Amino acid sequence: MVKYTVAMSIRMVCIVAGVFAQGWLMWVLFALAIFLPYFAVIIANAQGPTQDDSVSKLVAPKLTIKAQDINIVDDK
Repeated sequence: MVKYTVAMSIRMVCIVAGVFAQGWLMWVLFALAIFLPYFAVIIANAQGPTQDDSVSKLVAPKLTIKAQDINIVDDK
């Protein structure tokens, strides 16, 4: 979350600086302000969930049925 906040703060600086800049620098600052949110979200989501050893993992029981335990009933 800190990385995303820093990226959005940089975006705001780019927007404000782009208003006062002229020429190619203005276009670079506005381009950064436009594309920075995309990269900020990618970076924020790339971290993934953290592993917490204190949380137990649930395991479903394994169910096996043998062929001789299956009864086919024909109700004709």
